[in-house]
This record gives sequence, structure tokens and C-alpha cells, in this order.
Amino acid sequence: MNKLLFALLLVPALAFAQTGDNASRIKKKEAAAAEPAGELVTFTPYTELQPLPAPPAHACTQPPVAKAFASQKEADAFNAALNNYQACMKNYVNVNTAAANAHAEAANKAVAEANAYIAEINSKFSSTEKK
Repeated sequence: MNKLLFALLLVPALAFAQTGDNASRIKKKEAAAAEPAGELVTFTPYTELQPLPAPPAHACTQPPVAKAFASQKEADAFNAALNNYQACMKNYVNVNTAAANAHAEAANKAVAEANAYIAEINSKFSSTEKK
């Protein structure tokens, strides 16, 4: 009976005397976490961009509209001025549309690059957490 009592009292004491108990494992993890993993990441703070100025207003001149033309010469002059006005407006729209498309494309590329970078970071961290 004394041997049984002694064994029951000794087993819990032996369990705490094992090397690598939980307290020492926690201390080891804290010490490892306190040490830097390597060189610190350096970065350059970004400079906030300001919105681009609005494009200038068009410089196309509308020809005056007459109720009636006194001669064919006046009608031909009006038609030439109207064609000039239409060509000017088409050019203005094409130039500004191309600039807007270039800006949208640059913004879309920046978003895609940032998303790919964040996805890479997420995949690296999710793979290390599984280990």
C-alpha cells in the first residue's frame, strides 16, 4: 500500500520534471519572437499625388447660323465653317478620350500590381501558418 501511495505521489512530480515542459517552450517562443528575423524592411514614404488639372476648354468656334443665306457663296462658306467646327470638336474629343484611356489604363495596371503583391504576401503567410 505504501508503494502504491508513493507511486501515485511521485507520478505527478515526474511529469513536471520533464525537460521541455510548457513553461520553457513558451519562454523559448518569446525569446525567438523578440529577435529580429533578419534585416528590417526599409521603405520610402509615398508622395501623395495631386489630381491632374482639368483639360483646357476646346477652342473650336461655332459658325453663326443664319435663317436664310443670301447666296450660294454664303451657304458654301457656312458649310466650310461647319465642317471645320466638326473636325475641331472631333479632334478635341479624340485627344481627351485617348488621354482619359491612358490614365484609366495606368490606374488599372497599378491596381493589378497591388492586388498581385497582396496575393503573394497572403500566399506566403498562409503557407507558413500551415507548417
